[in-house]
Amino acid sequence: MDLIATLKCKDQPGIVNTITTAILACNGNIIENQQFTDPETQTFVMRTRFETDRSAHECESILRAGLSNFSPVLTLRL
Repeated sequence: MDLIATLKCKDQPGIVNTITTAILACNGNIIENQQFTDPETQTFVMRTRFETDRSAHECESILRAGLSNFSPVLTLRL
């Protein structure tokens, strides 16, 4: 199944590494990725589409656990 993860948080080192590691833990393969940091607010925004054989619920749990240090606003959709 294809899933789209979007996240928004304060820009800081390690966000991209952490989300890609979490997607790998979901047996995921990234198909598309876009990211942006607003220079005025230092807000990091990322949209990543990936395919996986795991359920959306399982992937959301893995992503939330992996990204918890960044306190992101995270959504996951089909």
